[in-house]
Amino acid sequence: MYKRVDKNYRIVYNKKVQSHYFELKIKVGDVYKSCSPGQFFMIGVPGVFLRRPFGICDADDGEGGCVSFLYKVVGKGTKILSNIKSGMLQLLGPLGKGYDLEPLVNIIVCDNDACDNSNNVIVAGGTGIASIHFLASRLKNKSTLYYGAKSESDLLYLDNFRKLGWKVVLSTEDGSKGYKGYITDILSKQLKKRDTLFACGPTPMLKEILEIARKKNVLGFASLEEKMACGLGNCQGCAVKINRQNKMICKDGPVFKVEDIEL
Repeated sequence: MYKRVDKNYRIVYNKKVQSHYFELKIKVGDVYKSCSPGQFFMIGVPGVFLRRPFGICDADDGEGGCVSFLYKVVGKGTKILSNIKSGMLQLLGPLGKGYDLEPLVNIIVCDNDACDNSNNVIVAGGTGIASIHFLASRLKNKSTLYYGAKSESDLLYLDNFRKLGWKVVLSTEDGSKGYKGYITDILSKQLKKRDTLFACGPTPMLKEILEIARKKNVLGFASLEEKMACGLGNCQGCAVKINRQNKMICKDGPVFKVEDIEL
């Protein structure tokens, strides 16, 4: 049964995992059972006026039920958060609509002369890896993770994905790890019509991914990023065009069908 909460919860840990990236784990009890890949929480940071959206990186039964978040220190709010190592934080969630997993597990996409079982292909850029990390642990039909970042220091959870059974294809803009360039350069050559696509990352990257998917007639889902103030659709601040209609990323998404997104 879906359970949304708005209350204070205890920090299990808030630790630096790499470069400017931190992992925050919070004990939420049975609420973790209501969390699905692609959903998020609004987290209240002391001294910051508005709560901030954080995509769920993991949800498990450890410590009596926990959710984890990955974030990068980029401004005042995340800097304050990174210095909080214990105590309580206010969480509202889980919010939004995540990836629709079950209908896609057994999807078959056919060409005129062949019909093969679909491969689940996941694509991530930047902190979009958090949403993809949770998703990767839940998908049954594992294939390939395409993961792009600015440099090697921005690549996270690689061992986790490999342990889960995913083939990992990497790119960095500076060439410090994997292919030098954008992950969409590789995706455009390797994505096949029978694949089912799941993507999360910055908007410019998603635009390229959506264009590639449409050219190849690939089905799937993408998680959109946008600034949010309330997380409930009340402030109307995160509107996006979906299938020629205005939708709220926080309430109607953040995950939408690839074929419906207009960026």
